[in-house]
Amino acid sequence: MASQSVTPDYTPAAIEARWQEAWREAGVFATPESDDGRPPAYIFSACPFTSGSAHMGHIRSYSISDAYARFLRARGRAVLFSIGFDAFGLPTEIGAIKNELTPKQWVEQCRARMREQFDRLGYSFDWEREWVTSEPELYRWTQWLFLRLREAGLVYHADGQVDWCDDCQTVLASLQVEDGTCWRCHNPTRLVQRSQWYLGIGRYLEENERGLELLGEWNAAAVGAQRTMLGRVDGVEFEAATLDGAVLTVFTPHADAIADAEFVALSPNHPEIDSWVLDDEVRGKLDRIRQGGIARDERNADNVPVIASGRALGVPGFDHPLPIVITPAVDSRYGRTAVLGIPAADRTDAAIAKRLNPGKSMAWKLPPGPPKTRPAARYRARDFPISRQRAWGAPIPLVHCDACGTVPVPVEQLPVELPDDLRPTGAGNALALREDFISCSCPSCGGAARREIDTLDCHVDGLWQWLPFSVPADARGEAMFDHEQLRRWLPVHQVIWGADGGGSMFDQRMTAKFLRDEGILPHLTEGEPHERVLMHEMVHLDGKKMSKHLGNVVDPDELLDRVGADTVRLAVLFAAAPTNILTWTDQALQYCQKWLRNFWTYALPRIEGVGELPAPDDEEGAARLRKRLDMWRSTAVQRITENMEGLEMHRAARNVMTLVERIRDFERRVLRAQDTLTPSDSAAVAAALLTAVRLLAPLAPHVAEELWAAAGQEGLVATAPWPEP
Repeated sequence: MASQSVTPDYTPAAIEARWQEAWREAGVFATPESDDGRPPAYIFSACPFTSGSAHMGHIRSYSISDAYARFLRARGRAVLFSIGFDAFGLPTEIGAIKNELTPKQWVEQCRARMREQFDRLGYSFDWEREWVTSEPELYRWTQWLFLRLREAGLVYHADGQVDWCDDCQTVLASLQVEDGTCWRCHNPTRLVQRSQWYLGIGRYLEENERGLELLGEWNAAAVGAQRTMLGRVDGVEFEAATLDGAVLTVFTPHADAIADAEFVALSPNHPEIDSWVLDDEVRGKLDRIRQGGIARDERNADNVPVIASGRALGVPGFDHPLPIVITPAVDSRYGRTAVLGIPAADRTDAAIAKRLNPGKSMAWKLPPGPPKTRPAARYRARDFPISRQRAWGAPIPLVHCDACGTVPVPVEQLPVELPDDLRPTGAGNALALREDFISCSCPSCGGAARREIDTLDCHVDGLWQWLPFSVPADARGEAMFDHEQLRRWLPVHQVIWGADGGGSMFDQRMTAKFLRDEGILPHLTEGEPHERVLMHEMVHLDGKKMSKHLGNVVDPDELLDRVGADTVRLAVLFAAAPTNILTWTDQALQYCQKWLRNFWTYALPRIEGVGELPAPDDEEGAARLRKRLDMWRSTAVQRITENMEGLEMHRAARNVMTLVERIRDFERRVLRAQDTLTPSDSAAVAAALLTAVRLLAPLAPHVAEELWAAAGQEGLVATAPWPEP
């Protein structure tokens, strides 16, 4: 392909759109539909919310992902790399209301806008495998998964505490609560007890923990996030009993301080809580916590509710009983359990002890010596609500019938679709006003029934967000979890996600284990959906996380207009290691812009039209220096290959720059020694520069493509093999 440069100067606007079109026409990023013998590699990045336009956090994630995808293609892998849009939930609902659109219209607007930006950045997504969570063919399977989880007992209905706005009469997601007030009306919020659908995670906590040993190719931040999500606390447990013989298992992480215990604290969500609350006054106080709500200022150790149960527990080794108190302070530290309160060892226990009335202590006859303890652990990870009293989410596929009770929608009737013209207002659930949605027939008896109007939180979409890319778009309507290509592409070869993705990774691991146990993904024998995970740090500006909410954002479009896609990509990759915070300044941008311009100016006249390079003549010119240049080139290839395999794109960028400087140094040395470059010397320079172009291609693909074509090389550099050392 001949060069189509209009100017010898580096002008991104003149080349980038043209090469993006060339890639599209050649279909170089299409997912190989059939197994052609190449090792498969599925690369999965977090899917963006449809909240307007792309931001610098997206650009960091997808620049790393795209560079890796391009590298693996050059290394001979069959690559699956696409993107989906997380279109349900709060961000979309807020955007639609603000822009006076239906959520469906807002999603389409955001989707088109962000796709344009990603194309402009040259990302090698296979758009044929794109999906959007709010499309019925996708959320059909979210509803299907909900029903399977419910059937297995992992989804259940219960009362739970949620953020509530009295003025708007609606449940709020945590993102809707700003400094303790409602985002819409700015009135105070509180925690209240409401009936919700919950996802139970307890069944897979221990296996998720055991599976940490299998995550050898996850980076330290990703593994650390899994440990944080588990919230494991090691300690001991033992049995203690009341005077009338009621037995309670008690836990403490302070095995060496049991003798200092002053009370026993019981979670209000303890599985046996009802049997421990016998007094009507105590039950009334407990109901206040469970139904009346907890104000935000009651969540710290000094103000958290503490209820004296009026009961006491005998612990071996103590000559007096320990009072039992009920407090939600237990849940956040140890889960739904009972723990010893040891003020001398724990600050929260000390704060609770100050508020207790010791009263008169009766003496009990208890076994002497310490209690018989055994090693034990508790997990802070808890079941969490997955239903929302908002309209823009996957409808929960349940029907309420006076005769039959709550009835699941049959699989063959999925999806339960949202009205196309649904228009939330921000106050309450818009579905509650849609009789055309609510009224239906009972799937069991055929009588009149009403649909569930709660919708699923977008977190449920995320449970299986790693799977649908594996299925061709034209097959997703009828086959998803049993498609033959799942075995080819799963587990995911590489996940690239921001530092806030620990919870998503944790729940995706749990979901994979559930699907394995259900016989749906039997080839995932260990229940791990991801082979490798890189969790990268956030982008900061002026010392704070870059955020639309904080208003400290950089406009990607302005950057692209000013310096072009390759400079933006290279600067994002060059400026910091993925595991470090990327503090955004113009300095890296200016440096990379200058470097690309200088590389272009240096390389173009030395490679233009060279075509197939002749073999060097060992008797001609600077043969000894050429051998040194070959060594430098080989070392660069080896190092950059290792950098790319390790997702150390910052090192890869620096090593490409070092190679180019070595080539310049070779030329300077030759000219000092013999005044001119012989044909063999010039061929050595051109060969080294073409190697540099191929090494640069995953990082700055448009410049590389233009120089490759200018040199008269065959085909696209996007399809050229990776250089060997």
